[in-house]
Amino acid sequence: MSPVAESATQEIADKRSFVSDVFHKLSQPLTALHCSLELSLARDETADEYRASMEATLQNAQRLLQSLLLMRELSDADDPGDISRPVALHKLLLDLREDLLPVFESAGADFDVACNPVQVQGNEAKLVRAFFYLLEYVQRSSPRSNINVCVQQKNRQQVEIRITLFSAVPAADSGADLCDPASAGELEIARRTFRALGGDLMLVESAAEQSVWIATLALSIE
Repeated sequence: MSPVAESATQEIADKRSFVSDVFHKLSQPLTALHCSLELSLARDETADEYRASMEATLQNAQRLLQSLLLMRELSDADDPGDISRPVALHKLLLDLREDLLPVFESAGADFDVACNPVQVQGNEAKLVRAFFYLLEYVQRSSPRSNINVCVQQKNRQQVEIRITLFSAVPAADSGADLCDPASAGELEIARRTFRALGGDLMLVESAAEQSVWIATLALSIE
């Protein structure tokens, strides 16, 4: 098979896989929404029962909307976008910390960033989303935990972003559901975005009290 034919075959396989993934992620909230509405119409309900039923329907609708948003982001994650302008990674992370710190503090957690001024190759909007989804995923895994983000130059071409989660309670007791499709989608968006921008993302260490994620990005040549 020629390289062109192989590329076309792979593209078709990727599109089929994506469509299958969309169906899988949307079928559950759609089914739950359909069942909630059917039950409401099929029985006589008191005012309190009707309110509870509508609240359940609203939750299912919100899950469906969240799934649609994540799928849209996921479909766009492999496109690096405009990378002609370098991104000030230290400013991006510090701005993100300022925005997210109240959320962490309300959960009894802390979010610290240690990063010297450094510029990376990338797309600022995509990197903001990637870090946001990754931190949201990590924080959900153990809500009352502290997160430390440390950036250092790995070599002449790359910087390394070490994201460490210090768990205040064991992950099994945190109430987090890491099998939730939304959580898996958030993590995959972050991973694909880093790879599209010439870097990577991986979990390098995981224990009851500490987990470490390593992300890499290419340094700007400017």
